[in-house]
Amino acid sequence: MFFFFSSNLFSQTNYSEFIKLKRLFIEEKYSIISEYNHQIDKKNEFYPYAVFYKGVSEYKLSSYDKSENYFKEIIAIYPNWSQIDEVYYWQIKVDLKTNNFDNALINFSELNNSEIKEILYPDIDPFLEKISSSKLYDYYELYPKNKSVAKYYGRFLLKEYLDSSVIEEINKILKIVESEDLFISKKSNFKIAVLLPFMFEGIENNTFIKKNDFIMDLYTGINYGFKNNDSISTNIEILSFDTKRNPDTIKKLIEDGSLDNVDLIIGPLYSKPIEIVKQFCLEKKVLMINPLSSNNKIIDDNNYSFLFKPSINTIAKQTADYSINNFSKNKNVLIFYENNYQDSLIASLYKQKLDSSNFNIIYSKSVSFEDSRLILDSLASKYEYILSDSLFDTLSNVPKIVIKEGRGIDKLDTTYMYTEKFFIEDDSIGHIFVSSKNSLFASNAISALDIRNDTIPIIGYTEWLDYNVISVDQFQNLDVRMIGTTFFEKENESFKKLNNFFMSDYNRKISYNFLVGYDLINMIIKINNNYGNYFQFGLRNEKLIETNLLSNPYYLEFNDNQNVKIYKVDDFKILPKY
Repeated sequence: MFFFFSSNLFSQTNYSEFIKLKRLFIEEKYSIISEYNHQIDKKNEFYPYAVFYKGVSEYKLSSYDKSENYFKEIIAIYPNWSQIDEVYYWQIKVDLKTNNFDNALINFSELNNSEIKEILYPDIDPFLEKISSSKLYDYYELYPKNKSVAKYYGRFLLKEYLDSSVIEEINKILKIVESEDLFISKKSNFKIAVLLPFMFEGIENNTFIKKNDFIMDLYTGINYGFKNNDSISTNIEILSFDTKRNPDTIKKLIEDGSLDNVDLIIGPLYSKPIEIVKQFCLEKKVLMINPLSSNNKIIDDNNYSFLFKPSINTIAKQTADYSINNFSKNKNVLIFYENNYQDSLIASLYKQKLDSSNFNIIYSKSVSFEDSRLILDSLASKYEYILSDSLFDTLSNVPKIVIKEGRGIDKLDTTYMYTEKFFIEDDSIGHIFVSSKNSLFASNAISALDIRNDTIPIIGYTEWLDYNVISVDQFQNLDVRMIGTTFFEKENESFKKLNNFFMSDYNRKISYNFLVGYDLINMIIKINNNYGNYFQFGLRNEKLIETNLLSNPYYLEFNDNQNVKIYKVDDFKILPKY
């Protein structure tokens, strides 16, 4: 290293000695400097330079003890010397050479020069690679601004279960460590295991089994998305396994090591194989993601299990939040739900959330498939409102009011005038929630609203759009909001491209499972591009993961997709409203 300073009037001896040492140092004649007994006065400004030259020379000669003594002398006597950071640089080099890593970090913390720090970080890194997790934690507590310490502690955290506090800590680390330095894995490939019940020998067999379209569409979507993604990362490797719906097949895959080096598992789909893989993932800290289920049981007892779809709990919570934000002016609510596990649970959780926000649940009614007309009857039933003579005289002049004549039962020759009123009065209800995807539930609810004089907002599901019993005009004219957990926006260019591919190759309507597989692998690729093999952090850190089909899932601290969109038909287009 070279030093520059202003010339002052010094004694000729001190100056001559300094020039001689400096020339020897530039010429790298370290042995001569080591033996040279200079005559520079300790009180002279050139003295720390002379000591520094001797310290560096001893380091170059591998005389680390002597070198350290010289550097310690400067630090002790000249702590404010203008070149003190260079002294710490060489002292840290000595510490590392003598395996005194704790001392190296102490001295590193005294550095102010950022360029010197950047030079030293590569020398510090190899020591931290060997450090235990507990020691890394201790170092990070002491030296949180040391990039190398923060980087290796961050890499340790990335391997653990990432709750909100860990995510917060990693994001704090990312303020001083570049993401490309933090998200580095020793593994070159990101391996994805697809565990699906293909139910035939050999994944490469192109025989199309009609009864297994459900599974093959999902796999085809994954495969198509993997091969046709513009930004595909070359380090992704997909391994496919036929689970045959058999728990023993899963056990064999685990026992023979087929899943040992896997980073992410897609599937399985059925309960017994799921339980076996969940336990494997928990023990090995490997993530599994179920592409089709909304069952909370898959994720409630395992931090390494994820759902690609929103869970039942999330659907209920997010829909309730939507209603609280949009229907608070009139808090009277009717809830109808189909008598099955999923719909009744969603309705119950929805009701609980609205209750806590002081909504008035007029009734929450379980409806069987056979009694689905009860929804229509509840909303559209009327009674006769008999008019007094004076009220009749008043209302008969109002054009829109229909007045009818009734005949007495006991005395058939008596008549009376009346109007018809709904048992549930106009504008008395703030909104209705129908927790069912069934066509009969949907058609009865929509028909009831069509009959009524008012327009009560109703929340259902996007599946209702597929039923011929409901016209497009009804969706357009009535205030129908729809939960879209299985809906893909068809006006999107990516959807049109996929639809053309699917129709030309399979000669049938595009499959929902194909779209799910395509969307899932796009999400995985997007995260892999940004975070490498640290998939869990990417999944939790992204506030919205942009996918080609605009489903844009997000997870944050949760283990299921939190993006529950509410759709409405507006200008004959199906548009997201939340």
